[in-house]
Amino acid sequence: MDHPSLSRYTVSFGLSAALSSVVNALLVVAKEKSPAIQAAMQRITGHHWVTHSAFVILLFGFLGWLFARANGGHGPKISANALIGAIAGGVALAGAMIVAFYLMAD
Repeated sequence: MDHPSLSRYTVSFGLSAALSSVVNALLVVAKEKSPAIQAAMQRITGHHWVTHSAFVILLFGFLGWLFARANGGHGPKISANALIGAIAGGVALAGAMIVAFYLMAD
């Protein structure tokens, strides 16, 4: 039985979600470790979490668009299982990074 291929947008935005999750975790750590970064983000929108959220959402959209343009406009070619693994792995890694940071933070 043939398995239908995933659309370029499904793959592209799935990979974008995985990568954006990791960047989100890195941004959480950076803001918590650097008062200067947190203050700069606060000045941009009035609250550092609003700036944080806007950045991650814009990154998600940009990476999804960029990935969709790859491979001559056909997007990345990976299996559904590989995409699921990438998303689950990205989210698990991001969660582990945040938990580890707060467990080890002073």
